[in-house]
Amino acid sequence: MSDDLPDPAIPCRIYSRLGADALDVLTRHWPALYAQDLQATPFQSPKWLASTIRLLPSTATPLILAATTAGGRIVAALALARHRDRSSIRFRRLSAPDTGHLHLVGPHAEDGAIARALALHLLLWQEAGADVALPGLRADTALGSAVRAICHDSLTTDGPASSVVSLPFDFGALAPSRQREHARRCRHWTHLAAGHTITYRRSHHQQGLLSGLDVLASLHASAQHHHAGPACASEWRDAVPAIGAKVAFVADLHVDDTPVAAQLCLTRGRRCYSVQQVAHPAYRHLAPAHALLRHLLDDLAQEGFHTLDPGHGTSPGASAAPKTSIRLAA
Repeated sequence: MSDDLPDPAIPCRIYSRLGADALDVLTRHWPALYAQDLQATPFQSPKWLASTIRLLPSTATPLILAATTAGGRIVAALALARHRDRSSIRFRRLSAPDTGHLHLVGPHAEDGAIARALALHLLLWQEAGADVALPGLRADTALGSAVRAICHDSLTTDGPASSVVSLPFDFGALAPSRQREHARRCRHWTHLAAGHTITYRRSHHQQGLLSGLDVLASLHASAQHHHAGPACASEWRDAVPAIGAKVAFVADLHVDDTPVAAQLCLTRGRRCYSVQQVAHPAYRHLAPAHALLRHLLDDLAQEGFHTLDPGHGTSPGASAAPKTSIRLAA
């Protein structure tokens, strides 16, 4: 049998690589695994993983759990982090804590035999006393299904993927109550524009990305000052520039010279993924996140993007159409 396809009758070989060995896999093998897996998101890209390694605490070490053929070729791999203190060992995904995407990556990531072998390995870790939690692992993937079948309730998975937003977005498909709310907010911004300068920007180059990250950080600081927002975004300022403006961008919205909303996104091909969105709490009555999202949806559609995955990065407020999880509120 070809070395390219694992024989389902023969268990594939599973091994883990920790620390420097994991970094070697990420450097030498991960780019090809990612390129061969068109379902992988930019949260599994080599540059994103390398950047998020910088955010790991001192008690954490990167770990790669890989499946290989009999000839030793890696055909699927999972990027994890091992957190160790005096009393416990924990295994978590290797990614930023608030991103909701975890995928097995490689040309055979959806191979059932490989997924079961990896799930068994995770179960062995648990039975040895480790705490294994993998938020963002979807139950409708091969690995998610195998984890549910083998680990039962000891390792939870997320439900099926929420519907991404198809572009261009059809606001006419919203429920009537949402259409009225959307129209009301649009009128507010039309009236605001009569006496103020409204500026929408999306970064397309490295300097613009850096400027956008500064805006994101300043809005986080404002949210913290008002006790109404997530933690400081300085970590993004340190990690995201290495990913580059071809994959990452920041969209922001200003009223006159004041930033009122910003959103960090990653892209792969014609797919866009929201990482994080933050709005200025002092402008909450204007629903600036909703206004920014409207601009972003139009902008992405005009540039030829097919979908936007809101993930956990778009601040919720009011649900939109039943068949999409996009949020259209601050």
